[in-house]
Amino acid sequence: MVDVDQLPSVGPGQVLADGIRSSALPVARLSEVFRQAASSRIITTAHAINAGMIPDLRSPEADVPTDFYFLPAEMPEQAVALILKLVGERIPARFGFDPIAQVQVLTPMARGGCGSRSLNLALQQLLNPDPAEQVERFGWRFAAGDKVMQIANDYDKEVSTVMWAPLMGWMPITAD
Repeated sequence: MVDVDQLPSVGPGQVLADGIRSSALPVARLSEVFRQAASSRIITTAHAINAGMIPDLRSPEADVPTDFYFLPAEMPEQAVALILKLVGERIPARFGFDPIAQVQVLTPMARGGCGSRSLNLALQQLLNPDPAEQVERFGWRFAAGDKVMQIANDYDKEVSTVMWAPLMGWMPITAD
């Protein structure tokens, strides 16, 4: 069974999309919310989009807690500046979160002004600008205190491979 609202494949092929289009597989639409409250603005916004409606993107009143904010930016440069301000100032000030340990930045692409490559560099400069130890490899700076994402394991060698991707997950690393 496949969920028609599942995100598309990130690698080659469109396995789920092809399966859904083929009519060879049973298809379901998940309609019950398990992770957030049904009144969550994340949920109501997602349901509006799935229904083909424009969601309510208005800012909430200052004293009303919410789990969804829409912050418009017309150009990638504006979006990056806004993301840096959110991560470095606004989220820590409003919610008391540690920007390194408790704030996560997600982007649907690797390239471009708002892609993970440029966002990683900008966020690394903001959150870990002058590390005591660092090493440069493959055109990237690796430093103690960077956030990284583990993307592969080598079970034959009984080790986990940690690929540098700051702000995609958190793991303290040391530079040798």
